[in-house]
Amino acid sequence: MVITGFFDALALVSRLPLVAMGLYDDPLGSVLIGSWISSMLFMLIILKTITYYSSLKSDSLRLKIFVAFAVTVDTVSLCGDYADVYLYTVSHWGDQVFLRSQYWPFAVYLTTTGITALLSQSFLVSRYYSLTKKWLVAVFLSLCILFSFGGSVAVVIILTRFNAYSQRFMVKTPAILWLTTTAVTDILIASLLIWQLHHMKTSFKTTEHLIQRLMRTSMQTGTTTSVIALCALISYLVNNTSNVGTGLCFILGRIYILTLLFNLTLRNPKKERTSLIIAHDYQPPRGPTVTDGIPVQRTAVVHTDDSVDDTLKSSRSQNDV
Repeated sequence: MVITGFFDALALVSRLPLVAMGLYDDPLGSVLIGSWISSMLFMLIILKTITYYSSLKSDSLRLKIFVAFAVTVDTVSLCGDYADVYLYTVSHWGDQVFLRSQYWPFAVYLTTTGITALLSQSFLVSRYYSLTKKWLVAVFLSLCILFSFGGSVAVVIILTRFNAYSQRFMVKTPAILWLTTTAVTDILIASLLIWQLHHMKTSFKTTEHLIQRLMRTSMQTGTTTSVIALCALISYLVNNTSNVGTGLCFILGRIYILTLLFNLTLRNPKKERTSLIIAHDYQPPRGPTVTDGIPVQRTAVVHTDDSVDDTLKSSRSQNDV
């Protein structure tokens, strides 16, 4: 049985079309490697999503639905990545005619990548506005986000109509608009957040550590998405029939969702007992003010420390005695 099965496999392989070594490294290898990296990043997304819902139960229902929707969109995007690889490497392996065109998975992962970028960037802009109340800057950033999303939609529409690899040059203008605006918007958002956090002064070490962590996260996530978007654009401009840029776009959507989740889980109350409350104008607080799960005030810093509470309680008991 084993020997018969072995020879049957050899006969099947012998009927497959022979191709030159390395012929499919670019068109298929790039998207295959991109799907592998996307899978590893998606496992991290699952872990961070579990961490968010298990540790930040006090967040508003609206924010929880927002996160669930973002992760769901990214899951659909990953399925599009897998479908793209499967069609080329399994269902139509060796079909030279099929390999010369792009099909529905392209539209799926490009559309969902544009949506995840829109969601992640919008969340960061809303956080910046909550911290500063500078609506003109927020409006400008929002317009940049819309331009970027419009560029991604234009790329999808054109590639759907002209799906041959030889016709990829037709998306040059919207591709430049999409990826350039995406990179610039990410850098602007990260820079503005870092600038704002840098000017937040506090006398508490735990608060200072939290601010520093927020600054590092903003810098790292904003830089990462910008670099990947620019690399994908450069790859396309150098060779518009190459799939290296496609493999990078596979990864881009995962990075945007991780940016969202990292910024949310940075507020883990089990690790941080410090609360910042930031508002545009100081008013005597009537109750706890929470912005996206982070309470802050420009002129007040609320610091909670169990050791301080215990000391106060013991001093009061001694006075009573």
